[in-house]
Amino acid sequence: MIIAVANQKGGCGKTTVSMSLAGVLSSEAGLKVLLIDADPQASAQQWAMRAGDEGMGFELMTHPHEDIHKKAREMAAKGYDLVIIDCPPGAAMATASKDSHTSICRMALLAADIIVVPVRPSMLDYVASHQLLPLLRDVSSLKERQKVFIVINGKPPGKTRTGTEAISVAQDVFRIDGVDVQVLQTEVTTRQAFVLAPTVGKTVTTYEPEGKAAAEIRAVAKELADAFQ
Repeated sequence: MIIAVANQKGGCGKTTVSMSLAGVLSSEAGLKVLLIDADPQASAQQWAMRAGDEGMGFELMTHPHEDIHKKAREMAAKGYDLVIIDCPPGAAMATASKDSHTSICRMALLAADIIVVPVRPSMLDYVASHQLLPLLRDVSSLKERQKVFIVINGKPPGKTRTGTEAISVAQDVFRIDGVDVQVLQTEVTTRQAFVLAPTVGKTVTTYEPEGKAAAEIRAVAKELADAFQ
């Protein structure tokens, strides 16, 4: 299984979601997981380097190159149960752009069985992320059974109008013919654990196993697993 975590917009939490899913699925689901950092900024790699000798509990490699689809399939064939690709931003106008970030993202999506799109719950973020949809439609025409999941990430804590309406608005904004797009019911809230865990080379499920952030990531992982069965 290959999961690509992608969004045209930077700062939406792609690396946080990628690393968090890799952490919970390796340590608690018992899967052999490889995370491929395909973003030239190498944020996931820098995060993992802070773990020291303890490691992250899953393997990580950097590969910010346009043959990411070949590399992901090659690594999946080496015995990994799951390969997660942390994509770079910049997938807007993918059919025309020559930008390397765009090409890397497109190739990662072509390799993926599941695409996870983290989106922050604001209309400006929804509009920016919406630019990914034409690329998703292009890719879906080549990939049968591929599913796309929108994850509301960075929801304000407490009950706010923004938080309450986030899922319903996202369901309207990200509807597109020919693409199986689902908005997960689990929302990821802005919490300190997501900020502090990377500083010590941990994911939230190992940094604060009984915390609310860990519970949300577990729920996201379960929804993805249940939806793909």
